[in-house]
Amino acid sequence: MHGSLLALPLLLAATAPAEPPSAWPLSAEVMIAADAARYAPPDLKRQLAKHRARLMAGVQAAAAAEKGTRDAAAHRAAAARAARHIAESIRRHVSFADVAYETGGLVHEVASACWLSGGPFDPKDAAGAPRSGRFLGFGTSPFSEPEMLAASVPAGKRGSARDAYDASVTVSTRLLAWIWRAAGGDASAVGRHPEASGPYALRGD
Repeated sequence: MHGSLLALPLLLAATAPAEPPSAWPLSAEVMIAADAARYAPPDLKRQLAKHRARLMAGVQAAAAAEKGTRDAAAHRAAAARAARHIAESIRRHVSFADVAYETGGLVHEVASACWLSGGPFDPKDAAGAPRSGRFLGFGTSPFSEPEMLAASVPAGKRGSARDAYDASVTVSTRLLAWIWRAAGGDASAVGRHPEASGPYALRGD
């Protein structure tokens, strides 16, 4: 009798459903960073490609430091602050390796906001989202304030992991375009990918 009672908590623990993950897998976050650069202004895209290792290191460091105590709005606000800081860093001619690292942190903030707004998601769906990810395009006011851009793709609780992935890529890309223009760079390429003509493939298909 006592043995059966002692075994009951173990049985319940074994049969209880696993807790859904509280964030993107790191493999998906680094893909969000890579995909965000795909439709960024060409000069910025080249710099991020040149410093890809630092970009990914920035994502990894931000994800590792994440305590999971902030809500989606706090992550969006952090992404907007990061955009302003990165633009200022570029204007001050900070090493682009450091700029890329900071950009990785920005991507983490955006991805976290989109996860919290739409998730949690099944781990398999989250891991597979990059395979069919899309960039939704630039909005009609592509150089609005970063606070507006950070919230420019609403994510609802009924969305899919792919929807949240697309939102993460799109918001990150829009912030990259804002950063480059605010830093004095040429961001006119945004006109080639309007939201009205999207979405745009990320895998070349």
